[in-house]
Amino acid sequence: MAYVIAGDCCSDASCVAVCPMNSIHPAGGMDGLFIDPRTCIDCGACADVCPVGAAKPAEQATPVEVELNRSYFASSPAVDALDLDTWEPPTFTVWTGGPRRVAVVGAGPAGMYATRELLLRSTAQVTVYDRLPVIGGLARFGVAPDHPMTKQIISTFSRIINHPRVTWRPGTEAVVADLENRYDAVVHAVGSFTSRRLNIPGEDSAGSYPASEVVAWYNGRPGSADLPVTLRGPRAVIIGNGNVALDLARLLLSDADRLATMNLPPAVRTTLSTSGITEVVILGRRGPEAAAYSDSALRDLLTLDGVEVVVDDGEPSRSTGGSRPSSPSPRSGTRSAAANQALLPVGRDAPAMADLLRGVRRRRVALEAQPEAGRRVVLRFGTSPEAWDPAAGLRVEGLMIPAGNLFTAIGFAGRPIAGLPFDEVRGVVPNERGAVVGRPGHFVAGWIKRGARGGIGANKACAEETVRSLLTGAANPAGAGVRV
Repeated sequence: MAYVIAGDCCSDASCVAVCPMNSIHPAGGMDGLFIDPRTCIDCGACADVCPVGAAKPAEQATPVEVELNRSYFASSPAVDALDLDTWEPPTFTVWTGGPRRVAVVGAGPAGMYATRELLLRSTAQVTVYDRLPVIGGLARFGVAPDHPMTKQIISTFSRIINHPRVTWRPGTEAVVADLENRYDAVVHAVGSFTSRRLNIPGEDSAGSYPASEVVAWYNGRPGSADLPVTLRGPRAVIIGNGNVALDLARLLLSDADRLATMNLPPAVRTTLSTSGITEVVILGRRGPEAAAYSDSALRDLLTLDGVEVVVDDGEPSRSTGGSRPSSPSPRSGTRSAAANQALLPVGRDAPAMADLLRGVRRRRVALEAQPEAGRRVVLRFGTSPEAWDPAAGLRVEGLMIPAGNLFTAIGFAGRPIAGLPFDEVRGVVPNERGAVVGRPGHFVAGWIKRGARGGIGANKACAEETVRSLLTGAANPAGAGVRV
């Protein structure tokens, strides 16, 4: 269901900048903004950045608020999110003086938004390169398969790649030295696909997988279909406190009926449905205040029917082979999704959890024992992994958690681009508003520019800034602009 602007909108327009579909518009003579339900793809980017919590799923708003958003657009034609013919005039001088050639490396969201801006704001001829044979990048191969609406933006990107001023070069590895001899400017939007590592003993052993491999596997990215992902129940452990960790948890606990509704490679669907995994433990090395997943991602987890979501409230028992007492709770097989959201956090760290984890049940969970009956997600914070043993499980702070799989979802890092400077610590190309430091004519957008954070919508404003730097430099060759 679409998102709506409900309650008191502050009109600061943060949501407008991140909406990947240009679905959010001012309310004319009225205060506030509205979301067009005909073009909204339910990605949740607006809710993630709304400073006052006014952007929310329609099912969480009142019928009056839903109707206000719908009726505002009822008498107007649907706006093409990336209409290159009727877009508003540029806010700075169009790049003129005859066609110029710009290369964009990467056909994911950042590359597509950069191409869009170049088409809107200049007369440039744009050539788009990607090592994969299709456009979309993380919008196609990074979005969870149970979020099909979000992937609809790929059809919009198709309009960009088919524009008469765009040349598409799929399945091509672009080399910096070759590009700078052929183009006036190059925008590198290659993303960050290398999973950060835990650097613990056994991390490369059987049953342990980095998030980048698993996400590529379940999304059917070219070259990943035969990836040997073996799942072993009844418990899996995920290290990480971001959206990827929650995406993976949802898939691992989806039953056969739910998996049948997703666009999954047949082998992936079979592996997931026969895994025997009934409990997923999501370990955060820091406290709940550092949780990086969005409200919308947590909501998706809480709305899994028949799956209990709890916060482990207490230290694991240190006794050998023992188990600590657990407070009674309903078996997850009989729980409804609504029941997951009906409880308030109590005990230590409750203030830090009040915002993101409001309503999530807290209780003691015997992680050192075999899982209880039913399907369950256990969130545990402030726990550092020490070693992975395929035969025994994950050792944390001297105690063993029996598990068949370990997944590391602690973030992604960019890879160095030959010929450009690289910050090994941050995993990005050093830049100033997208202009590569020390390399005039080269620009970056997306995760390789700002680090692996922010969803599809965040790339829109990021690419706009980069193209502004590129065009400003074109008008002022003395600055950090294109090579002239």
